[in-house]
Amino acid sequence: MQETPAAPAAETPAAPADETPASPANEAAPDATTPTAADQPAAATTPPPARAPEVISRARVKLGIEGNSEDNTARINAKSLLEGIDRAAKNANVSIDLLGVELEPQGDQADQWSPESELKFSEWVIGLPIEFGPADEVMVSLKQTLGSDPVWISSSSVGGRVAGDMVNRALGAMFASLLCIIGYIWFRFQRVFYGLAAVAALVHDVTVTLGAIAVSYWLASFLGFLLVDQFKISLTVVAALLTVIGYSLNDTIVVFDRIRETKGKSPRLTSEMVNTSINSTLSRTLLTSLTTLIVVVLLYFFGGEGIHAFAFSLVVGVTVGTYSSIFVASPILLWLVTKYQPAARGT
Repeated sequence: MQETPAAPAAETPAAPADETPASPANEAAPDATTPTAADQPAAATTPPPARAPEVISRARVKLGIEGNSEDNTARINAKSLLEGIDRAAKNANVSIDLLGVELEPQGDQADQWSPESELKFSEWVIGLPIEFGPADEVMVSLKQTLGSDPVWISSSSVGGRVAGDMVNRALGAMFASLLCIIGYIWFRFQRVFYGLAAVAALVHDVTVTLGAIAVSYWLASFLGFLLVDQFKISLTVVAALLTVIGYSLNDTIVVFDRIRETKGKSPRLTSEMVNTSINSTLSRTLLTSLTTLIVVVLLYFFGGEGIHAFAFSLVVGVTVGTYSSIFVASPILLWLVTKYQPAARGT
């Protein structure tokens, strides 16, 4: 934690004592029966005691990870910071009223902060209702207190070795899932070409979604009105990609099942059969996609920061998965059947 020296606020000057206005020159002298100021009681002429001056010593603190100057992602909320100030004051043997402590966050989303908010920030301006000397002791103790506590990283930042292991595991899991999909569709439709065409459409969907996430890094400043951020690959994005795979596969299987029904016992699969099958399932595909898209769009705009990247991936994935079943999976199936399977054996 970095700390800037505290600066005491200016003391509030004491109120001056009331002064008795001078008597005009033409005013008559008081007679013997009129009591003078000397005859008044002392309590009537003594001014009330002035209030003790209020002093606010301010300091700026910034939390970071020791040894990491590139990405200071250590953050703390107001409640935890107040607890740290309380412990620091006790360690420094300084009496402090926590109700008088002023906290002001700095940085992004500072305008959305309130004293009851759970938002975390890495930089704070702290005002302590004590003199400069004791306040400096509290701030030194606070630095030691926060430095000894474990810091929970608010973002998903990991090292290169851990990131590489996560990438390898994710790729392995995705490759295994694609193999299982090919095997299932092969068993379901009795032809391996259906599985290969479906997996080709899934690879297309995932690639386009990843491309949209990559392009968002450069388009975030231009598409801010659409709430586009500089999205990054995280565990929530991986979960969104798997969700897109499941959604697109379901739609593709519906189209393939109608193609098989249209073909029947015909020895050849023709483009007219594929076109007829797509037209008969088009209304079902559009209705399902639109209702799903409405939900994910609302989730994208109103879901909050935690699932913003997840919702963005779903919006792109659902849109791409809708047309991939029609314009990617079906043409690839027709091409594979026409090219590699003899006409006599059928499909």
